[in-house]
Amino acid sequence: MRVHKSGSFEHQRDGGMSSATIEQARTLARDLERRERSRAGSVDAARTALARRAGVSPSTWRNLALGRLKRLDAFVRDRLQAMLVRELEAEIARLTHELEIARQGGDHLASQHVSEIEAHLAAARTILRGEGP
Repeated sequence: MRVHKSGSFEHQRDGGMSSATIEQARTLARDLERRERSRAGSVDAARTALARRAGVSPSTWRNLALGRLKRLDAFVRDRLQAMLVRELEAEIARLTHELEIARQGGDHLASQHVSEIEAHLAAARTILRGEGP
């Protein structure tokens, strides 16, 4: 893997590890984009908000999401990972709270609502551990 003097990873002609790193960042960006789009309402609004949080321009975010980046700064990849971890932790907290409310409200442990919450909670924890999609 070649590292540029600025600390960024560059594509190698043989498609080495740097392209895998960019692909991993692209996957993180797409997942964050999907989550943000549900709140923001549009892809453009989601990309703008996420780019601001990641400290990159909206066009850099768009190019990352579309797989058009030639190189990726290490700080961007690290920020994407941190952003996704924060998203997952918030989701786990929200789901745990929802599960507690359902149980206090008298929902039976075998109810569909409780089962759905537990399934989403397990999926979020699996992704956070790095085992899931």
